Amino acid sequence: MRLGVTIWGYDATPRDTVDLGVEAEHRGFDGIYMVEGVLSNDALTTVAAVAGATSRIEIGTGIANVFLRHPVMLGIAAATIDDVSGGRLVLGLGPNNEATIARAGLSWRDPRQALRETTETIRGVFAGRGVPGLRSPRPASRAIPIHWAAMALETCEAAGRHADGLMLYLCSTDRYRRAVERMRRGAAATNRSADQVAVSVLIPSFLHDDLATARQAAREFLVYYASMPHYAKVFAASGFPDEMDAVKKALASQDRPAAMAGLSDRLLDAVLLVGPAARCREQLARRRDEGIGWVLLGPQRVGDQSLTEQARTLLRDLAPR
Repeated sequence: MRLGVTIWGYDATPRDTVDLGVEAEHRGFDGIYMVEGVLSNDALTTVAAVAGATSRIEIGTGIANVFLRHPVMLGIAAATIDDVSGGRLVLGLGPNNEATIARAGLSWRDPRQALRETTETIRGVFAGRGVPGLRSPRPASRAIPIHWAAMALETCEAAGRHADGLMLYLCSTDRYRRAVERMRRGAAATNRSADQVAVSVLIPSFLHDDLATARQAAREFLVYYASMPHYAKVFAASGFPDEMDAVKKALASQDRPAAMAGLSDRLLDAVLLVGPAARCREQLARRRDEGIGWVLLGPQRVGDQSLTEQARTLLRDLAPR
């Protein structure tokens, strides 16, 4: 199993993230990725800083938002970071969600169309093509892989047609298998080998020696997603309809504690890593045995630990070596 770490950039400082990247490289992790909030942090500049402080580890955006930047400038930034890093960048792209994009004052459009058109433009930039009538950008030194964040199975299939990788999130093993099958269907439709499309799973992680404390933090985190209709639909389709019914009823009564209580331990263990390090290692081994070959661990706040403190704990206790 390939094992990387993903940092939520709106909670860890850029300096902390650079230090975590150096430590992740030292401890043998395969990659470090950066989450980008909408108008709350810039994944690309932070990834560039990590590139300058490391020499081996893969670096990536997880994700860069396709609605925030001109696609030509996004391609130029990616090519610059890849050149500085010596060819270590994975450019993860995603749309976030319509409500968040609207709150930012940006225009939403069909996310798969946005991903496809942005990808096509960026690949043109990598080949040295820009905007007609303007100076062309410098070509990239290699074909930089572009990965798509996907939740809907239709997006997974589209990634098989158009992307170099598929980035899954809050994804049970059953959902993973269905996502990969749809990706393979998309690849086959365009006569591509599915083996050309890498698949990663980002797993939010809550390490703590006290399992109850870890579960409490996990429920506080997951109830936010379970309150969103599109995530609730995915969780229900993944074998957790009772949990989603309980959350929906509790939130309708504005009873957040009851909504959190509706999230079963079984659901937590299906989409998160929760508990002491030994237990988390067992959960990782189970996922590996079930066919998941690339995991990105996303440290989260637990108890009185900050995200950065939790990240250091994760890097120490779940290091590949």
